[in-house]
Amino acid sequence: MLVAGLWAGLGRLGWNFPQPGVGLAGLHGPLMVSGFLGTLIGLERAMAVGSVWAYSAPVFAALGAVALLAGFAPLVGQFLILFGSLILVAIFARLFHRHGSPSLATMALGAIVWAVGNGLWLMGYPLYRVVPWWVGFLVLTIASERLELSRLLRLSFLSRMGFSAAGGMMAFSLVASLVAFDAAIRMAGIGLVAFAAWLLRYDIAWRTVSYPGLHRFM
Repeated sequence: MLVAGLWAGLGRLGWNFPQPGVGLAGLHGPLMVSGFLGTLIGLERAMAVGSVWAYSAPVFAALGAVALLAGFAPLVGQFLILFGSLILVAIFARLFHRHGSPSLATMALGAIVWAVGNGLWLMGYPLYRVVPWWVGFLVLTIASERLELSRLLRLSFLSRMGFSAAGGMMAFSLVASLVAFDAAIRMAGIGLVAFAAWLLRYDIAWRTVSYPGLHRFM
């Protein structure tokens, strides 16, 4: 999925490479977000749950991307990917029930955002209306993983509130995009800048880069 998504991306850039199948360039986003990253994130969280049913999330996400590549009717791949994302939401519900934390709550929000975006895609919304939801899924997931790693720094209440404010702005802007797309996308941009500023200030990499060996490498 990663190779196919990158190949499709080169097509979108205008590189005149042979394109296997019809419309591969248009599948760049779905292949990268759902076929590659959605499958990878789903697999990672399924391992954390430790139950067989949880592995259906990455399986359905991957099957949906394969269906798109194979040229099946788009609804087949869209439905499979949507089903996989809904199972990922269930995975995070199970994990949060076990040991709730702000980072897990943000990851769960990211999974919900992915599922909503996939639902809009299935309903026939144009990709430019769907892509912000997919971006939100990736940003919320990655930022929450950085927050989880930064727990060793004993972050202050204000720093945690700043992170929550950035996540809340992202989520609110996505919902608002359904009724006022242009203004909402600008608001989402502010949320992205807020996340970047938070990570520049509080990411644990600033601490671990000064350690020797594996910690510095990571």
